[in-house]
Amino acid sequence: MQAKNEKFIVIHSRQVAQEIIDAGQALIKMEPSRHRRGKLVFIFERSHLIDEILAKSSRRPQQQHLSEIKSAY
Repeated sequence: MQAKNEKFIVIHSRQVAQEIIDAGQALIKMEPSRHRRGKLVFIFERSHLIDEILAKSSRRPQQQHLSEIKSAY
């Protein structure tokens, strides 16, 4: 379950990250995934725009697309 009070959000799907960027949200950072070797994660500042895009996304349940970052960048 996602916490709404987190400042940053990590997106694991390249397609969803591209959708968010295309909608006008700035990418904060891109880095290697800690859990999936050879994959990247995309870090954004949490916004209502991202929440709307994730709510509309029907490719997979939200829990598989994102995880929360507890520390600030």
